[in-house]
Amino acid sequence: MRLFAFIFLLIVSTGFAVFGETNSVPIINWQAPIHVSTGGWGRMIRLTDGSWLSVATQFPHGTNSFLKLFRSRDDCRSWKPVTTVTEAGRIFDNGELVQLPDGDVLLTGRSLIEGKSYKLPVYRSMDFGATWHYLSNIDTSEGLGRRGLWEPDFWVLADGRLVVTYSNEKHDGFSQLISERVSTNNGATWGEEIRAVAEPGGGNLRPGMSQMARMTNGKYILVYELINVGHGDVHQKISDDGITWPVGIGMPIPGQHCGPFVAALPDGRVAVSSCENELSLSGDFGASWQMVMPTPWRLGFKFTWPAIYVVKTNEIGVMISNGGVRLRLGELPVAVR
Repeated sequence: MRLFAFIFLLIVSTGFAVFGETNSVPIINWQAPIHVSTGGWGRMIRLTDGSWLSVATQFPHGTNSFLKLFRSRDDCRSWKPVTTVTEAGRIFDNGELVQLPDGDVLLTGRSLIEGKSYKLPVYRSMDFGATWHYLSNIDTSEGLGRRGLWEPDFWVLADGRLVVTYSNEKHDGFSQLISERVSTNNGATWGEEIRAVAEPGGGNLRPGMSQMARMTNGKYILVYELINVGHGDVHQKISDDGITWPVGIGMPIPGQHCGPFVAALPDGRVAVSSCENELSLSGDFGASWQMVMPTPWRLGFKFTWPAIYVVKTNEIGVMISNGGVRLRLGELPVAVR
């Protein structure tokens, strides 16, 4: 037993793990937390000029929330404010960013007047996030009470088309489903709605908070919470093209609950987080999952809306909303197959 304990402590202290063996546990040494911004719901992207751009919701006292942009030029170690984007008379939240092949950056989020009007506006920046101009609207729910639109997420497909997935409450017979739309002109207009995840026949299940990534095998993985199943159990679907998805509610990812995020790592693995504040890795493109140790944030289950990013080839970051928007960076363990 003493020898086993010594070997285990050696693995933890060195940060080395043999990934792919049945009984191994991936180990990541996490750095000290980095303060990114005030507010919540933090998201970020790496831009082609080498900087990182992040967006976070700000909650001023006595008025509506809005989005604020921040920039890092030292691989996410420090951040400075850039600008703000507001929607007059409306709540603006759930900011998401994407950079297009032509270099333009798009920003979306949920914009609403509670119980009256729900929209998913798109803004474009042609100067790496310094200034923004309204471009289009993805979808609208008007005159349907509190049946809203939520949590849009962008992804650029391998062929250059832009897709967005989002939570949609406006369809009769469905408590909520995940919709998808495709743009062939960089977000200026949007195609017909695709139902990416919907309870067969309708009902009270609520798939939502979707996030997509393209894995190194060329396939796309979509992760999402499924409210009214377990504790908001996180599920997944796999697609060959990022547009056509298997019918049904998908397959669960063990140990992850509510508000998931997914990232494809350079070495072929896939990482998933959720409000469980744990990190799971898959070495077989989502067929099986294994928890990382230690957790990046020792918070237990909490609505922190974590997001995962590849910061360097061997380094990932997990961003959360907890006392502002914060980020922890960690060196990836060696993957031996």
